[in-house]
Amino acid sequence: MPSPRSLLHAGDNVVFIDRKEREYLRALKAGGRLSLRGGQLAADDIIGLPEGSLIRTPSNEAFWVFRPSYAHLIPNLPRRAQVIYPKDVGPILLWGDIFPGAAVLEVGAGPGALSIALLRAIGPNGSLTTVEARQDFCDMARENVERFFGPAPTWTLQHGDAYEHIDVPEVDRVVIDVPEPWRVIPHAAPVLRPGGVLLGYSPTTLQVKTLVDELHANPCFTAVEVMENLLRFWHVTDMSVRPHHRMVAHTGFIMVARRTAEPAPSPPVSST
Repeated sequence: MPSPRSLLHAGDNVVFIDRKEREYLRALKAGGRLSLRGGQLAADDIIGLPEGSLIRTPSNEAFWVFRPSYAHLIPNLPRRAQVIYPKDVGPILLWGDIFPGAAVLEVGAGPGALSIALLRAIGPNGSLTTVEARQDFCDMARENVERFFGPAPTWTLQHGDAYEHIDVPEVDRVVIDVPEPWRVIPHAAPVLRPGGVLLGYSPTTLQVKTLVDELHANPCFTAVEVMENLLRFWHVTDMSVRPHHRMVAHTGFIMVARRTAEPAPSPPVSST
């Protein structure tokens, strides 16, 4: 008997994989139909099957069906902002030292892809507060997180401007993904505990330089590191072992710093 956790349910996202290992992401809706290469399938014929089942279309095209992994799902999230890709999420969780039970502040929600990863990492005993200045990004992030998790009781989404003010209790970790991350530092330092980790993610070298200069100028931070992650898949068959022709190269830079025990300077007063 397959484990109940393996059974597919109405509302699940699923990925179909054909014999050439092409992938098709679909949602199972009771009474609905799914269009794939080789015809259509009734969703009701798939609901209740265990993951890993082999199914066939009316034209005998074969597909394996699974729930998508995080890496499958995240690049396909509806979004109005650039998503953080899976190749960067792993290093963010590792170098940011995101642990079960951590209290994490996330500045910048985007489409919610990183929020999902942070919520998975902190587990049921952690807490994540996400501060986002744009209401449309708040709405999109909430929709995507709920699509992945359902209700997320460990998550608080605040509509606010972290360039001007941050109002959260003390946290263990701060993760920043906004266009001008250096403007967040004076407001993040007072809420990050001594020994905590601050991590920034930015796509350009100018953003990196300005953020690193701000961190070096602030006595609350030390041990600043900057890195990027390049990902290359390999093609392996009976007759050939070679890298794929395309490579996922630069997507963004990751910057990490540690919070010292120095008192945080008073944040600048907003001019508005």
